[in-house]
Amino acid sequence: MITYLGFRLIEGIIARTPRRLAYAIGVVTSTLAFPLLARQRKALESNLHHVLPEMPGPQLRKLAWRNWLNYTKAWIDFFKIPRMDRRKLGALLTPSGLENLDAAMARGKGVIVVAPHMGSWELAAASWAASFGEIGVMVEQIEPRRLFEHVSALRSRMNIRVIPLSRTGARDIMRMLKEHRMVVLAMDRDILNTGQPFKFFGRLTSFPTGPVEIALKTGAPILPAFCIRDRNDAYIAIGEPPLFLTPSEDHRADVRGAMEQILATFERYIKRYPDQWHVLEPIWPEKPVVPAVTIPSPPAQAAVGD
Repeated sequence: MITYLGFRLIEGIIARTPRRLAYAIGVVTSTLAFPLLARQRKALESNLHHVLPEMPGPQLRKLAWRNWLNYTKAWIDFFKIPRMDRRKLGALLTPSGLENLDAAMARGKGVIVVAPHMGSWELAAASWAASFGEIGVMVEQIEPRRLFEHVSALRSRMNIRVIPLSRTGARDIMRMLKEHRMVVLAMDRDILNTGQPFKFFGRLTSFPTGPVEIALKTGAPILPAFCIRDRNDAYIAIGEPPLFLTPSEDHRADVRGAMEQILATFERYIKRYPDQWHVLEPIWPEKPVVPAVTIPSPPAQAAVGD
């Protein structure tokens, strides 16, 4: 109850505060809080070290701090976006690669958008929903349940259908694809521990293969996409060329080939914008980690595992 009430209090204050002022307050607050969140800070620094192994320690810690500030701004935008009209949403987001999205939609089988946790996916999803109708976003189920239901209600106001992350979520995704809808999945964390090992920045770690499995089964194209914050705190939504997968007799090779293409694209953007890759859990843990506190990401924090 305390978590829920605290969330609603912060939400109410930010929603009524001008965006620039909310950013200023958020930057001061998050700067004071960052040293106190030792587990999340160490996980973030560890992940960034794998991306930029040659970066000296002091620079890495500064990068992690900038990442944390951008993460804070993404949360502030999450609170404000449901109350923005379409004109304001459009002013904050510049699309790039629309021809790639159009090519994927033209197949008439829905589109599976895959992405890392970067930028403000709430904004990108709201913009897409305004243009293409209801879209699905798979999200991690957070506690308490009342808070999850409230956040889901906020997303539904933006014409976003929330698909809870679970082992049965694939069925909901396939239903939306049959309706020729777009489904957004973040797949840079194996939250359900059902993934397979792949090299990422030169080291093996586990990733969910569900999006690729579904694409091979349904014929829906996969569109790698990225939401990048610019210097003016607006966003650029980038759609990469879609993957049109054709099943062969070697299903395992089909999955591996598609996953390697997707992860290579993720690597390219994460390395270019490391201060915008917001993952506060270890991607390459030395041993199994049981989080004491989960800080969900405002973008769709999810993946399909099987």
